[in-house]
Amino acid sequence: MNREEFQQKLTDLGELAAKNRNRLTGDQVRSFFMSMELSEEQYELIFAYLASRQVVVEGYVPAQREEEKQKAELPLLEEEKSFLKSYQAELDRLEYLEEAELLKLCRQAEDTGDGFAKAKLTEQLLPEVLRLAHDFRGRELLLGDLVQEGNIGLMLAMETLGMREPGSSPLEYLRQEICGAMAQAVEDDRAEKEAGSIIAQRLNHLRDEIKKLTDELERKVSVEELAMYMDMPVEEVEDLLKLAGETPNDEAEKEA
Repeated sequence: MNREEFQQKLTDLGELAAKNRNRLTGDQVRSFFMSMELSEEQYELIFAYLASRQVVVEGYVPAQREEEKQKAELPLLEEEKSFLKSYQAELDRLEYLEEAELLKLCRQAEDTGDGFAKAKLTEQLLPEVLRLAHDFRGRELLLGDLVQEGNIGLMLAMETLGMREPGSSPLEYLRQEICGAMAQAVEDDRAEKEAGSIIAQRLNHLRDEIKKLTDELERKVSVEELAMYMDMPVEEVEDLLKLAGETPNDEAEKEA
């Protein structure tokens, strides 16, 4: 999936929802991403993102009810427990401001680009990042990774705070961007693992074909012969062998 295209479509979908008074139909959402051939899990992420932006998707019954129940019962891994203990200790040292004071910081960050206001506002929203990260648990990424991605999304959002849609709350905008960053991280992780699985399958297939051709010819085979046998470009065969940590002819020699 093209990350930039996906992110742009999310932005465009948010604008469409704003024009429709924050209401969309499930069919509208699906048709919006039709060209990208998304899985149901990916649509679930999009629906979660829309929900974080207070967008009602008509005709959509969340399939996450049971999933959320399971997620609530999902025990933290030892690594997550250690991270949570350390992170919570840092949060406990903070002195939290009232919403009116937070909004004042938002105005300062927007109007003057005040670095202190941005830093203070970022600090104040760290507990919100942690809360939202729990909502994304159970989607492969560890809690610490989700928090890290959310923090990055929060810092980037500080620079675009003044570009939010008219009428939207600055605090809600920051929350939306935190959720968007986490959703994108989950999607990137899924895509990376899927790509890794595909490459592994291709490497296994390559090794099988090397063995078949070697057995047929009863001798070592060249990359060129293998490429012709598999109806693949020589460069593609060489690239696969390099991914396996082999020089172009090593794999064929091993199978001989």
